[in-house]
Amino acid sequence: MVVIVLAATGISATLAHATSTQATAPVWKPCTEALSGWKETIPDDKGETECTFVTVPLDYTKPAGRTLKIAVSRLKAKGQRRGVLLANPGGPGGTAISYPRDIRTSTIGGIAENYDLIGFDPRGVGFSDAQFCDKDYDPLPPPRDAESDARASFESEAAWNAACSDDDPEFVANLTTENTARDVDVIRQALGEQKISFYGVSFGTAVGAVYRSLFDQRVDRMWLESVMPPVMDMASMDTDAVAVAETRFEPFTKWLADRDHEYHMGKTSAEVRKTVLALRTELDTKPRGDISGVTVGYLATPSPSGYAYSARELATLLEGAETRMAASAAKPPQRPQFADANGFAFNFVNNRAMFCNDGTGGRDFADIWAKRQQRIEKYPAAGGRLQMSFQCPKWPVQAKPWNLTKGTSALQLSGHRYENDTPYMWAQRMQAQIGGALLTINDDVHGSIRRIPCGAKVVDFFRTGRTDNGSCEGLS
Repeated sequence: MVVIVLAATGISATLAHATSTQATAPVWKPCTEALSGWKETIPDDKGETECTFVTVPLDYTKPAGRTLKIAVSRLKAKGQRRGVLLANPGGPGGTAISYPRDIRTSTIGGIAENYDLIGFDPRGVGFSDAQFCDKDYDPLPPPRDAESDARASFESEAAWNAACSDDDPEFVANLTTENTARDVDVIRQALGEQKISFYGVSFGTAVGAVYRSLFDQRVDRMWLESVMPPVMDMASMDTDAVAVAETRFEPFTKWLADRDHEYHMGKTSAEVRKTVLALRTELDTKPRGDISGVTVGYLATPSPSGYAYSARELATLLEGAETRMAASAAKPPQRPQFADANGFAFNFVNNRAMFCNDGTGGRDFADIWAKRQQRIEKYPAAGGRLQMSFQCPKWPVQAKPWNLTKGTSALQLSGHRYENDTPYMWAQRMQAQIGGALLTINDDVHGSIRRIPCGAKVVDFFRTGRTDNGSCEGLS
């Protein structure tokens, strides 16, 4: 999920007709020939990866209306072919067409032996038909206090949303997870397959879960890694993320207390806690340059690998100086835009639309601020963050939450017990909503399974269909 971000599953007669229409068989060419920039960006591909375009309706309720081109790639199975496996690494907004090459060289690369690996750029992304926005963010006024700074950021996001959703409202309104899932089914038809397998990571898990809810009978095997929640509510997603971050505060205070001779924040965990929270309150009331209380919250809740860095930065702030920490850590991220259709550029219009067309909340500042204050009461170190809550100010499309259902096709989820980007609790909630088995990975690294020995379980699942409710060690 990058920030980090549906309609009901009942299919009307029109939609059923639209998604059962026979798709045209694709014409494959080497991606080095089919896509401008492929050769320069992926120089080690000597023509092995094939690419094509599949035509889909922009609006599935209007199957005879406007259409889009979806860019699709293929790496053919190296051994005895079992079928096709579509893969989506998430985002939303990031290109995925070269993802099969990444899979093949990872610890889950064994699936390339038995499956054609199919990558695709979702609608609105990469080499698929997309809209770009070159509007700059409105400049923010000098920091005054936490609430006024948050309001200024909210208004800046609102101005960007209004401007960047205005060029082609029909296109933007149809950038949804459900439509992306329906595009996947058109790709399935174009490939001539009765069933597909699917591997999704981060926001790709949302695409997979929605696809399975719509087309369970067309799924062979599906693995969802670093799982999105079954309900995408912006305030709740922020709460879940800070709840995970807060668990890192106490271990860090103990570490600092053991090193009071070096950092001078207190000889006990309680003393360090008091020192750090007082600093957070001070900088919430009166920021120092671009550094606010939110910065303290990030510094106070590091992973163990970041203890020394955070300790030095907090000590610098306590001495009255500004830290070397980038000011962006204290604010919603500024999003550089791309005016050209560079196929490998991240697409922020798609990113914002996918979150806001499908997710609830984030529209009203008073509600956002009230919930922030509630989070600070419960999670005093990390609770001040506003990440997902600032996605959707003045977004013009009414949210249509997902309606996910259980199915019978083989389903495996994997969640990371200490992860912050897609918290483990999201995987648990998704499992309760759609079923399947849940593999627990004991690390805090988003999407790490294809970088650890546990990736062998992914290969085994796609070869045998065996699911796993156990656990494995992750990245240290």
